[in-house]
Amino acid sequence: MKEIDKLQDRIIKELDSLIKHLDKFEEKYWSDFFEKIKKLIDNGDIRAIDSLTNIRGGMGSFTDLVICQLNGHKIEKKEEEFANTELRRLGNIVLKSADSLKRLLNKHIK
Repeated sequence: MKEIDKLQDRIIKELDSLIKHLDKFEEKYWSDFFEKIKKLIDNGDIRAIDSLTNIRGGMGSFTDLVICQLNGHKIEKKEEEFANTELRRLGNIVLKSADSLKRLLNKHIK
């Protein structure tokens, strides 16, 4: 299996974990977004990696997401800190893999 294929498989698994976490708290917008990205990657559409790496920064970006009751999520107040720590951890894992895949793809294009 090529390194690119391994990274794609890894990102798909990482996205599954992130999606499950978002679904647990009924965060539909970002769950749907990542589900679409996962399907594109699974179908070999590597352009989806650009969509992943572009979710950082800017108003309304993924990095602005806070899971909490105030934002309408299904969560107990006492769970919010853990939920957001886990959200950041899972998101960072996906983004790190996306960056690695993007670098690898750019090497192959040149």
